[in-house]
Amino acid sequence: MKIDSGLADPLLGEFDAAQRARNGIPDEAARRDRRRCLELLQAAFGNTLGRHGIVASALGVEWTEVFDVWTASPVDPEQVRSLGWLPLDRLLTGARSGRSPSSHRWAVVEDGRVLAGVRLVGEPVDEVQAVVDRCLERSEVRLREVLELRELRRRGCPFPAVGAVLREAADIESGLGGRLLAPWATGRSAPAPVQLRGGRGLVVAISGVDGSGKSTMRAALAESLDRAGLHVSTVWVRPGMGLGPLLKVAARVKRLLGADAGPGLHAMATPGAARPVSRRGVVGWAWALLVTTSFLVSVRRQHRSARGVVLYDRHLIDALATLEFAYEGVDLRVQQGLVRALMPSAGVRLYMDAPAEVAVARKPEDVFGEHAVRRQLQAYARWLDRLPRTVPLDATRSTAELLGQALLVTTEARPRRARS
Repeated sequence: MKIDSGLADPLLGEFDAAQRARNGIPDEAARRDRRRCLELLQAAFGNTLGRHGIVASALGVEWTEVFDVWTASPVDPEQVRSLGWLPLDRLLTGARSGRSPSSHRWAVVEDGRVLAGVRLVGEPVDEVQAVVDRCLERSEVRLREVLELRELRRRGCPFPAVGAVLREAADIESGLGGRLLAPWATGRSAPAPVQLRGGRGLVVAISGVDGSGKSTMRAALAESLDRAGLHVSTVWVRPGMGLGPLLKVAARVKRLLGADAGPGLHAMATPGAARPVSRRGVVGWAWALLVTTSFLVSVRRQHRSARGVVLYDRHLIDALATLEFAYEGVDLRVQQGLVRALMPSAGVRLYMDAPAEVAVARKPEDVFGEHAVRRQLQAYARWLDRLPRTVPLDATRSTAELLGQALLVTTEARPRRARS
């Protein structure tokens, strides 16, 4: 198997490091992991490989996100689990995969680190169709797929006469000055990556108070799933964010009422402080409704545009706990009902369980302080008892330990179709 042929493609010269990362171009760490993955695959399946053996990317082993392994006979899933590898089929539920149901996807793991993905197949792999299927599964065409298709054209592989993926790939190539895919070009150019219409796989919600490690866990989980060849999207929004013109309206109302123009949340976080007018009575109820509505619109907009595995950095329990803390004393039954009814559901719910002192120590710049964090944790505890099961993770443990637990929970979960 050859290595690194894609790095010589002249089209790569147009892309900087950030663009390369978005387009699936492997860095040195990824290339090293994929070489190691091939060694592990050869050791695990060497005696059972079929006629086609292990199939890598047309660009070489170091470009292979998901290896196709042809086995002479079906492989017992428990044999693969015993290697410490993680099943991925359930995460792809709902995604537009062109593969047959008999394909089996796994994440190859060594020392707690995902190296790459593997697909166990029992039929010949058409290399061109494999690239097309990957684009459909990911709902995008990246530069790496364009480079693979260019390499396959150079080899003289048969191509379909038509296809949306080939059109988008050709238009990306055309914009970069390439002509190998010209038969499928539409006459326009397109920047890579190009998004395709597609579906969502598993929705994973990561919850916890500020400082609990939600964002760190989300980033680590996203990196691991990406290394296994899965497309990952993130939804991140909290009540009170992105209010835009509503903030100007609120400022005018506060001036009319003779109230402090500063953020009411600061007062709610200060021990013994009087609740501002915007956080009590009819005004507080109306403002909480506007905040809730704006929040749900933002969440659903992000959710609709998400593709592949969807990671929520904050979810249902966070929204409910935030509203309870920010509008303490206000009758929030309507707002809570809207959040519970309209928040897209998650197939996996993880809760980063962190003591108040740990959360505050991690974010010393947080203006709310330990008093506010403890009040929020009390709200979290109440909602944890009332909502569908959430898996707690001890947030005082190392990121590596927590990631291992999160990967196990996520890959073994049976996803539910999220409300869209």
